[in-house]
Amino acid sequence: MTRNTIRKAYLDLPDGQLHVREVAGSGPAIVFLHQTACSARSYDPLLVELDLPNRLVAIDTPGFGGSFDPAGWPSLSDYAGWILAGINALGIGRFHLFGHHTGSSLALHLAAHHPGRVLSIMLAGAELMTPEERRHFRESHGDPIRLQRDGSHLQAYWDYAAGFNEGISVEIVHDEVVAMLRAWKARPQAYRAVAASDTPALAARIVAPVLLLTSPDDYFHAELNRARAAFPDARVAVTAGGNFQATADPEGVARAVEAFLTVPHV
Repeated sequence: MTRNTIRKAYLDLPDGQLHVREVAGSGPAIVFLHQTACSARSYDPLLVELDLPNRLVAIDTPGFGGSFDPAGWPSLSDYAGWILAGINALGIGRFHLFGHHTGSSLALHLAAHHPGRVLSIMLAGAELMTPEERRHFRESHGDPIRLQRDGSHLQAYWDYAAGFNEGISVEIVHDEVVAMLRAWKARPQAYRAVAASDTPALAARIVAPVLLLTSPDDYFHAELNRARAAFPDARVAVTAGGNFQATADPEGVARAVEAFLTVPHV
């Protein structure tokens, strides 16, 4: 088997099973947290591309991919607890975090609450919404696109994914729609959790080194200066890929991650 062969596994937690994708390695693990409504599968191109000795672990957040479906309306703290339980089940002590959109919110929560374990955080499309923006986000994204007998919800999902990603290949848009269909209940669950969380307050507690990754067509690119202000010592990398940096531009993201983790921080 090659160094970058991806293996899949399930972890047993009290609330259900977490599905993970992993590349074997040594040294501190890098844990990848995906955006909504993707799954950890969206990291496959990046996991294959990375040239690092580290163990690489991408986790399906509960409700997405192969992980269990949570009941009710979990909080960001709930999601972070499940992710940390999975990290513990893998026998990982200290680790780096890579978070994309919703995953960036989870990374901020974990780094703020477990500073002794998080070595660094890499945020692709860092989510640092204001209270007003969070209210609007809750109103616009907090309800599911419900199933319809005539199948019109399928077109609604396609229109949503294609509308936000005009420059992205149709294959990636297709994969996103498939992920959204699987996670039609989990998508509003996760978005409500993000909308209810004060991520700027979490950012103020971060002590680990930070890498900010952005793409000009990314949903949160317009807030890059806000992220720079929250993390004045952060390194910044601009890649292609829009809302799918790790999937659509794995080479650019991999080189940014490799440089961040191998060039000393001063």
